Order: sequence, then C-alpha cells, then structure tokens
Amino acid sequence: MKNIKLYYVLLLLTFFTFSCGDSDSGITDETNNQIPDDYNLLVASDLGEIFQIGNNTGNIKNIGQIKKESSSSILSTSSLIASEDKIYAIEYIYNPTPTNNLLIFDKQKSTTQIVPLTLPSNISGFERHLYALAWNNNDLIGVLAENALEKKSAKHLVTINLQDHSITDLGITFTEDLITSMKKVNSKLYLSTWGEGFLIIDLNNNTVNRLNSISGSRMAIINDSEMAIMQVVPNILNGAKPEIINLTNLTISDNSKEEHYGLAAVFGNSIYKNEEYLNLVAVPNLNSNLALLKTNFKTNKNTIVKIKSTSVNINLIILDTTN
Repeated sequence: MKNIKLYYVLLLLTFFTFSCGDSDSGITDETNNQIPDDYNLLVASDLGEIFQIGNNTGNIKNIGQIKKESSSSILSTSSLIASEDKIYAIEYIYNPTPTNNLLIFDKQKSTTQIVPLTLPSNISGFERHLYALAWNNNDLIGVLAENALEKKSAKHLVTINLQDHSITDLGITFTEDLITSMKKVNSKLYLSTWGEGFLIIDLNNNTVNRLNSISGSRMAIINDSEMAIMQVVPNILNGAKPEIINLTNLTISDNSKEEHYGLAAVFGNSIYKNEEYLNLVAVPNLNSNLALLKTNFKTNKNTIVKIKSTSVNINLIILDTTN
C-alpha cells in the first residue's frame, strides 16, 4: 500500500510525460558545428545521476551518482540545487512513516551524506513532503506540503540551516500544488507553477501575491530586475517558450517568435550564463530525445545543440556549469 501511495506522490510532484515541442521558425542548429566547448553544464536526473554536457558539442558524460537511502527512490527535480562544492536534493521515502532525507553530494569526493530531516512539529499532516528548494543566502528555503497526496493541501515555506540541518517554519502558506521552480532575489521569493500562476512572496512582511498572467518553469536569474522563464504554451503538452519577467512591474515579454519547445521535466530550475538562458528541451526533428536550447534575449536568437546520447535519462535539470 505504501508503494502505491508513494507512486501517486511522485506522479503528482514530477511529470514523467515526454512531450514533443514543435518549432520550425528558423531555429539555428549548432549540433554539427565544430565549436569547442567553452564550459560544461552540470546536470542531474531524478534518479540522482550526475552528468556534464558540453555547451557547444553536446557531449555528455556521467560523472557521479547521488547516493539514496533507497535505490528505487525518485527525486523531485524541483529539489535539485547546487553550490560551488555540493549538490543538494530531497529524497521522500517511507521509513516506515513518510521521511524526508536531505541528500548532500560532495562534488570533489563524490560522496553523499544522507540526513533525515526533523520537520517542525507545528506543521501537521501525515504526508508531509519537502519537495522544492532554493537558496536563502548560505542556507536553503523550501516548500513543505502538509499532505502531498491531497490537492490544494497547505504548503509552508521553511528554511533549512546547512550547519545543523534544523528547519524553521517561516509562517508563510499557500495552496498551489504544481510548484515548478523557485528563486530568491533580495527579500522576495518567486515561485513559478505549471498552470497555477506566479507567486511573489515578500519575506520581510510575509505576504503572498499571485499573478495569473505568468505560468511556467525553469526560472533563472538574469539580474536583480529580470528573471528568465519557460512560459507555458497553452494546449501543447509540456509546451513552453523562453521569456523574460520584469520583476519591477511584473510583466512578461514575449520574444519567442512563436517558437516553442517541449520540456521533458517541467519541475526544476535552470541557469543564465554568458548572456544565454540555458534549457534542456525535446526537439523531435533532430532525431534525438534531448537538446540544449540556448536563448540570447539581446539578439532574440535561439540555438540548439543535440545531446549526443539516445539512452540517457531525459528527466535532467541544469544545476550549474563547470570549467
């Protein structure tokens, strides 16, 4: 029974559906260009696999594995996050009651520390699941669902102290279910959802504002006043297009030229580097399951690089870059 319940938790919090984006509006395919890599992307999967991908060649290499308490655990990709020397994720298992493990992967040593988390006693609920993480200065901020199996269950914002792993309830709640990515800029926390709008949380006065005109995933910070996002394209399964959110007036600019893409994993963050917004997308006309999308908002140009593997797990999230 517990395995069945866990299946539905994962079904709710992670999209396993592989969707096919369709875009034929003049995308540049750089796959065949013999351009050496400037850097490698650091990416991780919902199985805890760690890869590096060349930003120009698309060459992919397995470089590690996040150890889990249960080898069959599926990680929520919205909980995958990286620092300069660590990768963090949340493993949700029954042990025998619902347990949230903080997984801490050391990049240099290729070792994993598994830390069972003690959740705040004032937050009730049998299926309490911590499933999304963001940076909060040198610590983490997370979304904790009271009952992961119930729609519109209360969600609480909590902080995780990375020194002693203690968790503090911030006293901020909301009910949106499909939190896809989360970023903090100054004193505000921004949460994207898949079809449930955009949340702006002021951490100074504990207010939650909702904006229905923005919905998507894979947020990446451009600067203190701009955020990149893969905005939902209606009526296309997991369809999205790259856009910019103006954090000052909370408007979104559409520079996509009607080009849209399919996301293999709608849950998780992404990054912005060297004036390019980077995403892993599905582009069927390349005869590949996965491609790197590089969006330059200044030139309004999208380029794609095919990932040179047909067998790699497509549920990958970009965490960082390496030299």
